Amino acid sequence: MAADGLTLAPDYVFEEEIEYKTLVSQFENGAEQRRQVWSAPRRRFKLVYKNRTTTEFGTMKTLFDTSLGSYGTFLWTNPNDSIQRTVRFEGDKLAPKLKAYGVMDFEVTLLEVK
Repeated sequence: MAADGLTLAPDYVFEEEIEYKTLVSQFENGAEQRRQVWSAPRRRFKLVYKNRTTTEFGTMKTLFDTSLGSYGTFLWTNPNDSIQRTVRFEGDKLAPKLKAYGVMDFEVTLLEVK
């Protein structure tokens, strides 16, 4: 299930992590055997949105609801490298912080899916 993409630009600086998955087996004699589990790294992006309008939050909430939280996938273009990736929300909660009338802070973490 792929929803329409996320087009709401995040604040800078946002976090980007690159993760590899390696399986390490240790033997009684102290030797190790390593095996690559994933053929490519997985990326995680923490996007922060500060002082945003209720309309901007509504855009994010609509995507979150359409994706059923972390269930569905959607397209997102990383503004750092302009590469479009298939991602999903990391969790099933979206928790805005109301700062003033019509002004909110919120953040989401996206996981790249293969």
